Amino acid sequence: MSGKTKIDIHKNMTDTELDEEMSKYVAYYRYYQRLIAMKIISEEKSIQSASNILNMSYQTIHRWAKTCEEKGLEELKPSFGGGRPSKLTYEQFIELDNIIESTPNLSMKDVQHIVKEKFNVNYSLKQIGVITKKLGYNYSKAYPIFTKTPKNAEKVLKKT
Repeated sequence: MSGKTKIDIHKNMTDTELDEEMSKYVAYYRYYQRLIAMKIISEEKSIQSASNILNMSYQTIHRWAKTCEEKGLEELKPSFGGGRPSKLTYEQFIELDNIIESTPNLSMKDVQHIVKEKFNVNYSLKQIGVITKKLGYNYSKAYPIFTKTPKNAEKVLKKT
């Protein structure tokens, strides 16, 4: 297929609807990626441009555009891919993302506590790690505090 195929995604939505939908689902990468592709196409760029920008195949972007044109934005949401469904909704993920972003230096235990208190959902620390990674954050394990470490350990280390 050539990169000159013209698809009218405005048939079932406006640019404002697309922008609103994009802002609601930023935490869900796959859906967000599809919305970005539609945004690129809606700004009079080609499917090939969207393919190049997102580093994805032309056929994939074309399929998404055809789906959007025929059935609307709702059909771009990924279908359930197996495994246990999430205990948090899209909106709760977005709210959690905003909380994490606005609160500096949260540990995974802090995030686990927030999820339990705010959404009444109990996740293991391992699952909290998966969720935070999905939201684009990188949390590392806490470092143990050694009881035999001298108080001036940094000075001693610098001298050697």
